[in-house]
Amino acid sequence: MNLKAVVVPLLFAATLAAAADASYPLGVAVSGVVARVLVADGAHVAAGQRLVELDCRPLEAEIKVRSAALAAAEAANARVKNGPRAEEVAIGAANVAVTQARAEEAADAFARARALTEGVTITRAQLLETRRDSRVSAAQLNDAQKRLDLLHAGSRHEDIDEAQARRDEAQAELDLAKARLEQCAVVAPVAGTAQILVSPGQFVSEYAPAPLVKLTPDAK
Repeated sequence: MNLKAVVVPLLFAATLAAAADASYPLGVAVSGVVARVLVADGAHVAAGQRLVELDCRPLEAEIKVRSAALAAAEAANARVKNGPRAEEVAIGAANVAVTQARAEEAADAFARARALTEGVTITRAQLLETRRDSRVSAAQLNDAQKRLDLLHAGSRHEDIDEAQARRDEAQAELDLAKARLEQCAVVAPVAGTAQILVSPGQFVSEYAPAPLVKLTPDAK
């Protein structure tokens, strides 16, 4: 008996059978409950057609939260990059002018009090009070001037870098949430016949991966 004559046809037949049974097991990379099966079992589907959808409302809500966080981070980044507005600088200058007038008035009052005779025309308590007011007013003027100087100086490089990093982090988190949402549906990569392996209401877990659809491509 010619073994080669028997083995070769068997191998060829096995190869043909494997090719005929070639299929794609399709699943998802998230956990959830099957919300909809969009095609019938055994139906012919087109490339890119959605076959099964999971209920991913929590992920949709997360995307809204991440989008809001990104908008806030972008606004903060723009504010730091652009620096203070002209109106803010004007308000700072006005505060300096007000505190300077008060400081000068308090200093004059203290100077007049020192010129008086303690115990005769002014008490010691009154003298100490005018000195306190003068010092407080001077400190307030110094604080207002420093705040105005900061407004003129604009944002520091460290603040700009931090704001940009926070914006990039918010964008990355949003992109990740969107990528996970895309995993909430099984989409046919090629045209073929779909064998549905799940039903609505069934729970699927990313920690125990299992195919939801078996797709047999069209013969070429």
